[in-house]
Amino acid sequence: MPATNRFIISVLLPDRVGALRDVTAAIVKLGGNIGGIRQNIVEGFFTLVFSAEHPAPVSADTIRAELVARLEAAAAVHVRLCEGRAVAPRLAGGCYVAMTRGVDRPGTIHAISSFFVEYGINIEDWQVESDGVDVVYTAQIVIPAAADFRIIQHAFRAQMQARGLTGTICHENIIRATNEIGPIKELLRR
Repeated sequence: MPATNRFIISVLLPDRVGALRDVTAAIVKLGGNIGGIRQNIVEGFFTLVFSAEHPAPVSADTIRAELVARLEAAAAVHVRLCEGRAVAPRLAGGCYVAMTRGVDRPGTIHAISSFFVEYGINIEDWQVESDGVDVVYTAQIVIPAAADFRIIQHAFRAQMQARGLTGTICHENIIRATNEIGPIKELLRR
């Protein structure tokens, strides 16, 4: 099997049709294969973070140069070689969803993320949306296996309430059972 290198690549540019196509064309041209990928639009900007495996002669500088050549001048591109283990070990524990809602105020995201750090909780995904009145913060988190969920749930609600927000944490299976269509037994087996 030929030697390969794994890279983590991020791209940020004003959103437009074809942005993902142009990024992937550069990777394909260099003989790369995309692994994990996360793409989103934030405030009108195309944001993309992904992993790609390339033949060993391809360097981070080569990938970056190919992307910069294909994308507009406003694009920000970062390419990082993954040395050692490609995937960080996942925190042992249960997967939960934390939801917070309220008026947008400076420091809210810092307060929520500080709470998680205090309890050893890792954030795996984060999304913030506004419905025009309130801001809704949704985080997919991993609570350590040894932690007492009831204590964390109570403390989270209290700290968010002190900031004028409503907050709750529930197991991911509750989200599945209440938001996906299908037999509950099947949803919980995934």
